[in-house]
Amino acid sequence: MSHEIEIHADGTAAFVSANTPGWHRLGVVAPGPMTVPEALKLGQLADWNVRMEPLVAAVAGSKCLECSKPLGDKHDDMCVTGDHEGQDDSRIVDEHDTTHAVEVPNNRAVVRTHPVTGLPEVLSVGGLDYTPISNEEMGQTLQAILDQSGAIVDTAGSLRGGLDTFITARLPKGIMVGGADPVELNLAGFNYFRPGKSSEFLITPVRVVCANTQAAALYNFRSRYTVRHSPNAPQRIIEAREALKITFDYRDAFADEAEKMIKAELTIKEFERLCREIWPAPDPEANSAVKDRDDALTGTLMQIFKGETNENIKGKKTRGTHWSGYQTVVEYLDHHAPVRGEDADSGRIRAERALVGKARDTKELAFNLFQVA
Repeated sequence: MSHEIEIHADGTAAFVSANTPGWHRLGVVAPGPMTVPEALKLGQLADWNVRMEPLVAAVAGSKCLECSKPLGDKHDDMCVTGDHEGQDDSRIVDEHDTTHAVEVPNNRAVVRTHPVTGLPEVLSVGGLDYTPISNEEMGQTLQAILDQSGAIVDTAGSLRGGLDTFITARLPKGIMVGGADPVELNLAGFNYFRPGKSSEFLITPVRVVCANTQAAALYNFRSRYTVRHSPNAPQRIIEAREALKITFDYRDAFADEAEKMIKAELTIKEFERLCREIWPAPDPEANSAVKDRDDALTGTLMQIFKGETNENIKGKKTRGTHWSGYQTVVEYLDHHAPVRGEDADSGRIRAERALVGKARDTKELAFNLFQVA
C-alpha cells in the first residue's frame, strides 16, 4: 500500500490524527488535541515492550536428534521423534528430525508484543550494542518539549509493519513572515526499529496555506537531532530534548531573516546563479538525456519564479525578491521534482522526502544561499 500505514489482521490501522483524517482515511480521528499517552494508545503504539531476544537458526544435521540414526535410515523402535503423526509407519529419518536450534552470535532479534494479538513478533535483527528506544521514551521526550511550548499532538502511527513509528505535533505559536505570512513550526519524532537507523527529532517551519513542510534552518542551526539506539540512548534523548528547547528561539531569527529576504530584490540573472549552486549545470559532454532533464529543471524553476505563486503574500509584493527565490526552490521540491515509483506512491514519496529525505537538506542549502547579508 502506498501509505504504508500498518494494517493489522483485524482490519484496524495503526494511525491517529486530531480533528482531520489523513488522506488515506485510515485509523482513528480524535475529536480534539491529544496528549502523548492518548496518541500512543489511539495510534496502537503503546505497550509494545520492544526488547532484544537471543537469535537462533534452525540448522539441519545428519542424524536424528533423539536416536542418532543417520538421515534416510529408520528410527529406533523406541524413538518418539520417528512417530510422525498422519504419516505412514516407515519411520524414515528426515531433515525435520535432524534440525536443531543454533544460537546466532553477535546478533539478537528485535521483538515487540503485538498491539492487537498480544503475541511476540520479530521486527528486525540488531547487533549486541543495539538497545531499542521505546515509543513511550520517544513520547516522554516529546511531551517534555510540548509542556513548555503549549503544542498539541497532531498525528501518531506505525509504518512498514512496525519498523518505523512517528509522533507529530503542531506548535500553536507560529511566526509571521513579512508581517502577514503565517509560518508555524512542526515538531516530529521518528522512531526506527531496524539496524543502521537512528531515531530523530525534527523541528520544521510549515506554511499553513499549503501545509508544506519547510525544513529551513539558519546557518549553524540544525532542526534535526538523532538518537542512536545504544545503551546510553536515554541520556542522549535528554540531550536532544534540551537542544530542541533551545531551538524554539530560532522562530524569531527565522522571521528576521525572512523579512530581509522579502525586502531584497533578486534579478533573474542572480536567481539563475544561485540555483546553479544547488543544481550545477551538466558537463558539456553529457548525453542528451541529462541535458533534457536539466532544461526541464531550469524551465520549471523559471516558470515558478515568474509565476503567480510568488506574486505576493496577502497583498505584499514578494515576486522578484530573495524570499520568492527561496520559495521557488521549496515549491519545486515539494510539487514538481520527479519521483521514482508508481504514480500511486508519488504523494507519499514527496511527503516523506520533504520531512526526512534529501529535499530537506536542499531546502536548508537554499535558505542559506538566498539569505541577505
